Amino acid sequence: MTTPPILEEVRRVRHEISAEIGHDPKRLREYYATIQNSVRSRTINLADQGPYGRTKHCIEVADQPLPEGGSSAATR
Repeated sequence: MTTPPILEEVRRVRHEISAEIGHDPKRLREYYATIQNSVRSRTINLADQGPYGRTKHCIEVADQPLPEGGSSAATR
């Protein structure tokens, strides 16, 4: 079985970053924490969304009464 090219690229870049930091686990964790903090405003935290992420909310919204009666079907 061959490794997909995207995985090879991810592994290559991860190794390159680790090498630049001297393969020090503590410094590597700090590096990734800094990156994570710098993009925090562009990420969504699904930890509080339950086991299905945002699906529950989408189903609740989809299953609302329609103006002419009845309700829309809740889909997954």
